[in-house]
Amino acid sequence: MNYIIIGNSAAGLFAAEGLRKVDSQGKITVLTADHYPPYSRCLTTYYLAGDIREEQLFLRTTEELARLNLNTHYRVRVTGLDPEGQRVSTASGEVFDYDRCLIATGASAVRLDIAGAALPEVFTLRHLENAKAIQKFIKKGRKAVIIGGGLVSLKSAYALRKQGMEVHVIVSSGYILSQMLNSSAAERLEEHLKDHGIHISLNSDVAAIKGKEHVEAVELKCGRIIDTNLVIIGKGVQPNVEPFLNSGLKINHGILVNEYLETNLPHVYAAGDVAETWDFLRECPRINAVWPNATEQGRVAALNMAGRKTIYKGSMGMNSVDFFGLRIISGGVITPLAHKKDIENALPWKVTEGQESWSKPLAKASTYQSLIWKGNYLKGYVLIGYPERAGLLTAMIRTQEPLAPEVQRNIEAGNRKIVKLK
Repeated sequence: MNYIIIGNSAAGLFAAEGLRKVDSQGKITVLTADHYPPYSRCLTTYYLAGDIREEQLFLRTTEELARLNLNTHYRVRVTGLDPEGQRVSTASGEVFDYDRCLIATGASAVRLDIAGAALPEVFTLRHLENAKAIQKFIKKGRKAVIIGGGLVSLKSAYALRKQGMEVHVIVSSGYILSQMLNSSAAERLEEHLKDHGIHISLNSDVAAIKGKEHVEAVELKCGRIIDTNLVIIGKGVQPNVEPFLNSGLKINHGILVNEYLETNLPHVYAAGDVAETWDFLRECPRINAVWPNATEQGRVAALNMAGRKTIYKGSMGMNSVDFFGLRIISGGVITPLAHKKDIENALPWKVTEGQESWSKPLAKASTYQSLIWKGNYLKGYVLIGYPERAGLLTAMIRTQEPLAPEVQRNIEAGNRKIVKLK
């Protein structure tokens, strides 16, 4: 069997390992635009902060990759897919044939279409080479503006602040991490970040980046000017679907797949941040672009590519992060959903908040918990502190078993004796 994997991050790596476990003789070709062997993009901001060394980013040793016997082609830009001829084309003109193909191209950072966005000190932070480029501009006492209030933006702000820079974060929405936290948890995190010297402007948008040859300032739409030496844009990501727009693939926001991670094209699969998989909580296709989802999708896709029919049970949102000693974890839905189905089946949504103990400046002693229920089903959680609770809460969300009232009360109270299911 001749396998092609397009992409070399979480989904691609775990697919390659999964294929090799069940097919020791098949040819596995990996095509990637990356410059480096598989590494953790989640850790690039911690590398930028100086918390870890470069070698700690890489997911496998040279020896471990060699044992997989992969034909890996780095710095290759895929330009098209021919489903009838079962071929993948590249920018260099080279063509690769396949029996089974996995698209695991991930996503790219969104660029802003504003004046000054092309200046040399304006960056996105998605790849290791981005982090290395930003490193050259880091100097204690310099100023940085981060555009965006999502996870990458705040992790970038943390990294630069830890390196001694003056950091301003510009956020369009009314609170930070709006895709990960509810407003109550976000307010607590915002206070914590400000205590550590990070300036945050909510309900604000950037009109232009000022400077002739180099970045000098950022102008907000309200007219405010913020002097800066460096700008990082963190306004989300877009799935890398461009090479496949003329292939016949069904593409919504990402590539649509079924429960076997098959696309609508024969012998073509998709996984990771480029794929819209079934979100079992929202009951619709969705890209839940987090590391555990990508690795599991890669593993399941590999089994199906090798002919071992395996159902992917669906994805859910989930994130974990640490800012200056404050641990924050969320999973599932973070606010009640309003679907027509909810009215029809009459299961009420409920949010319970509690177990709060806020301590300054000892962040590790601070705690907060929010649980999202639909009837007697746990649908999501937001935790500040309590990292030991996250695993069990996540398992309860994944199983979607109804919980007895006393179990719900125990969960809300933080009682560890909560394993009895109704």
